[in-house]
Amino acid sequence: MKDSSAAARPYRCPDLPSAPVDAVRAELAGALEHGNAVLSAPPGAGKSSRVPLWLLEAPWLAGRKILLLEPRRVAARALARYAARLLGEDVGQTVGYRMRQESAVSAQTRLEIITEGVLTRLLLADPELSGVGCVIFDEFHERSLHADMGLALCLESRAVLRPDLRLLVMSATLDSHKVAALLEDAPVIACEGRQFPVEERYLPLPPAAAHSGPQALWPHMA
Repeated sequence: MKDSSAAARPYRCPDLPSAPVDAVRAELAGALEHGNAVLSAPPGAGKSSRVPLWLLEAPWLAGRKILLLEPRRVAARALARYAARLLGEDVGQTVGYRMRQESAVSAQTRLEIITEGVLTRLLLADPELSGVGCVIFDEFHERSLHADMGLALCLESRAVLRPDLRLLVMSATLDSHKVAALLEDAPVIACEGRQFPVEERYLPLPPAAAHSGPQALWPHMA
């Protein structure tokens, strides 16, 4: 069940910059220790970059890989580069990415950030997902045929071949409880975002700008 190309070497997640999702780290780890989970967190909470790096040190992963499904190619590349930078590494070491006609992975890679079509091909070629311990569906609220099919195939694999495969769905705006019902009534973990005071100020429009058209108005707005 283990992937010999991804050596089961000791891994410890380094101290990362603080983020709102830190508040639910222990709860999320406990949920995934026993099965699937749904994480609801607002944009900027740190779920995409922190959560998979934390999970790499989970005992139940046992040296296997994490696949993180990211719907868009630009986002997949950017996330891989940022996560690798948090570890002080280059892309293609612990963290890599794979998409159509482009990849940056190696035998050391344990977190692969992939696009939707790649997940479908991996599941069709190997329904057991040998060497994979967890599949994370990020930004699942965007919904697509590939993402829905990928989740359905992962659920089938878990039911028939891989009861130890963990599934984690993450989103900011998804109806979490409906997805949780699909994931064998998985627990829903909610993370609150940070709030900052906002001050509203309205400056009077200069008289010259009122009669000179939009071109005179832009500098005032800036």
